[in-house]
Amino acid sequence: MSRTRSMFFGFAALALLSALSAHARDAGSFDGYGYQSYASGTPQCAFDYLDASGGSVLGLTAASGSAPASDDGAAVLSLAAPFELYGISTSALVVSSNGYLAAAADLASEDGGDFSADCPLPTIADNTAASQSRIYVYHADLDGAPNSGLIQARYFADCPRPADTGVAGACTVVQWQNWALRGQSGAIDMQTILYHASYEIVLQYLALDASLGSTATFGTQGPDAISGHAAGCSGSRPLAQSMAICLFDPRFPPAASVVDAIFADGFDTP
Repeated sequence: MSRTRSMFFGFAALALLSALSAHARDAGSFDGYGYQSYASGTPQCAFDYLDASGGSVLGLTAASGSAPASDDGAAVLSLAAPFELYGISTSALVVSSNGYLAAAADLASEDGGDFSADCPLPTIADNTAASQSRIYVYHADLDGAPNSGLIQARYFADCPRPADTGVAGACTVVQWQNWALRGQSGAIDMQTILYHASYEIVLQYLALDASLGSTATFGTQGPDAISGHAAGCSGSRPLAQSMAICLFDPRFPPAASVVDAIFADGFDTP
């Protein structure tokens, strides 16, 4: 092969690699801490809804006297294994009726009453007792009363949904079943999966209300409300039924990548 042709193919390969890397970056998004998110349908994220019915049903406590617990309430979930959010270990989470988890040990620190879908992130939460360190699964004004909704939690010592990082281990599933978004028809079935070894966070949507998440916020926020990552808010990323969003701690990136898939045939061999 001539030097000219060799140089041409070399530049072409670099251009292709650059384009593919840009595409990979565009497929996900990042925050100041380094979380990145990908939606199902990409090599980095798979939809695989787990059954949390064998776990425990969380009993909610009302945030105030102005609304029932099914509307604005929360429960403390003691984790069977620690989980790290923004690099900070927590052994308990407050689960809100309004579609989010907060790193807090008790309802005096987080009451679950934040019903406004904050957009963009980060933002200071406006409920009376609020932890800023949060996982937003489907943050909006949700209500469990219309469809007799439940929140369930289940721990798996060996997670039946393999982590997208490739790191095996335990996981905790928190699931909202038959919830309603105020003013919208349809029932919401959704869950988050927390991986205790790699700290991956997976948001999964089995069924959605008629808005398809166009007024909800989903993503993460750090404890100081300085770093935050809205994987979607105010319709910036439309949701669909049978869809997942995978959020990766920067210490444990996704196992799959577009570039690796392209060059898996030994591109650099003669």
